[in-house]
Amino acid sequence: MSGGEAAPGGLWPVRVNAVKNLNKQPMTETELEHWRGLLAFLPALRNRTPDFWRVGAWGDMTSVVSTGTAQSLLRYIQGHNLLLDNFDWMEWQEEALAYLDYRIRLETADLPTLQKLLTAHIRADRLTEGHYDAMLENGFLRDLLERLAVVL
Repeated sequence: MSGGEAAPGGLWPVRVNAVKNLNKQPMTETELEHWRGLLAFLPALRNRTPDFWRVGAWGDMTSVVSTGTAQSLLRYIQGHNLLLDNFDWMEWQEEALAYLDYRIRLETADLPTLQKLLTAHIRADRLTEGHYDAMLENGFLRDLLERLAVVL
């Protein structure tokens, strides 16, 4: 799907003009493949059975996402440089929370916005231990990857 086409089931155009940083440099095909690789985690995030025990921010807890999945996803994101380097995520925090509170907004998010959201929520875990776990538990990261599947 190229920029300007209607999203499946949606009214708004989807923009795929991916950028790797805020200087608007286009992503290489390899970098886009790294983004596509994130979609491999989607089945595990869709399987929301509270059968897993894992160590969370406050100790052992029942979880809908296994420790292995949570750790592998985070390692993949960090290992493939999917987070923005030159992005003031704290300045953008209010916007990120608006996407969290009104998830329907994800239906119109393009890849640069998804990258900002991913950066903001992963970095927030540095200041608020357990934020990453919460984004897995409440399904926001799953919803973000669902949108990514449409955009790519």
